[in-house]
Amino acid sequence: MFDGTPAEVDFGDVCVNYDLKWFADKGIAPPVTLDDLTKPEYKNLLVVEDPTASSPGLAFLLATVSKYGDTGWQQYWKDLRANGVEVAQSWDSAYYERFSGAAGSKGDKPLVVSYGSSPPAEVVFANPPRTDAPTGVAAGTCFRQIEYAGVLRGTTHPAAAQQLLTFLTSATFQKELPLTLFVYPVDPKVPLPDVFTKFAVVPKAPYIMDPAKIAANRHQWQDTWTSIVLR
Repeated sequence: MFDGTPAEVDFGDVCVNYDLKWFADKGIAPPVTLDDLTKPEYKNLLVVEDPTASSPGLAFLLATVSKYGDTGWQQYWKDLRANGVEVAQSWDSAYYERFSGAAGSKGDKPLVVSYGSSPPAEVVFANPPRTDAPTGVAAGTCFRQIEYAGVLRGTTHPAAAQQLLTFLTSATFQKELPLTLFVYPVDPKVPLPDVFTKFAVVPKAPYIMDPAKIAANRHQWQDTWTSIVLR
C-alpha cells in the first residue's frame, strides 16, 4: 500500500555529450567539467537548449546554479556566452540538427546538452548496426532528474491508482525502462542491458537540488538567464 507519498519510478542524468570522432580528429581532449566549457579550446563548440522551453535545458541551468551558487551562476553564463555558446529551442533541434555526433545530423557542434544515456541510444538505433558508441559524456556536467508517480488527492479510484503505482515500481515494468525511455530503474535489483553498462554514464556525484528550491526560484532564474544569454 502507498501512503500518499509520491513514489520514485526512474532516474536519469542531463549531461553534456561530445562527438568522439571530432575530438579525436582535432587532437583535443573533450571537456569533463562545467568549468571546462568556458575554456578557449571549446569556444563556439557547445549547443544548449533554452531552459524556458526545454526540460534538459532547464536541468543544465540548474546544474550551473547548483555548482556556482545563487550569486555565481550568472557570471558563468556570461562566460559561456562570451565563449560562443549556441542556444536551440528544443532537445531535438540541438541534438539532431546542431550536434555533429548524432546519427544523420549535419550539425557542426561537437558538444551538446543531452543525457548520460544518449550514447547507448546511438548504438541501439544505429543503421547500419554498430557495436561502439560515437559519443561520450562529460561526467562532471550532469544534473540528476528523478521521475515520480503519485495518487491525486480526491481521486474516486484510489485502489486502482495504487495498483498502477505498484505496477510502475514492479520489476516487470522497471526492466522495460532502459531500452524504451532510456532512463534507469529505481529498483537496484533490476539488471541493466549490456548496452547500458557499456556505454551509458552514471556520474558518481551529479548535481542535485531540492525541488522546493527549484519551484520557488525557477521563473526568476529563467528570466535572468534570458536577459544574460539572449538579449
